[in-house]
Amino acid sequence: MNTQILLLEDDSALQSFLQTLLESQGYQVEVQAYGQKGLQWLGQHHCDLLLLDLGLADMDGIAVLQQLRSWSDLPVIVISARGKEQDKVKALDLGANDYVTKPFSSAELLARIRASLRVPRGQSQQFQFGDIVLDPVQHQVSRAGTAVHLTKTEYELLLMLCRHANQALTHNQILKHVWGETYQDRPEYVRVHMAQLRQKLEQQPATPRFLRTEAGVGYRLCID
Repeated sequence: MNTQILLLEDDSALQSFLQTLLESQGYQVEVQAYGQKGLQWLGQHHCDLLLLDLGLADMDGIAVLQQLRSWSDLPVIVISARGKEQDKVKALDLGANDYVTKPFSSAELLARIRASLRVPRGQSQQFQFGDIVLDPVQHQVSRAGTAVHLTKTEYELLLMLCRHANQALTHNQILKHVWGETYQDRPEYVRVHMAQLRQKLEQQPATPRFLRTEAGVGYRLCID
């Protein structure tokens, strides 16, 4: 089955451009201009990815995202002219997998789509990036075949990043999952442990290949 993408965008010129671009890459594309109609379509059809504009005519895209997340974990990439960090953080905290700010290049959008579609599924598989392997069954991490000792917090942080590979994760998403509800708005906790992970896993910790910073937002594990 070809990959099915729903484009939820009310700008007719951008609709036409993106539909042509995506179909040229072999994707099947459904275009909807209204949030409620888009949600109804998702409830009735198979879909692999949602491209979601926030400035829809009938409802805010954030409301679409909130409704969708109540019943689906479908990958969502927000495409929006709202480029402020707080807008990105809000969308990501509410369950968006990625956020692309308008105007964007075709190459960037296609790369983000490919990355979101590559997100590993399942809880028991091994995760590998570069020469690093995480085995969630054995609770082991190795680099170039040699075991790497991680603290419990470092391991949980890395496991979360692996399970959401190629997705931008906010500080609060990470804090809530790894540290718990009472540790919201403490990004320094994440920064310290991310720095420790980079020292143990990256060849050049100061310029990491895999454990990337999303400025003002959080972090992303980038898997080639």
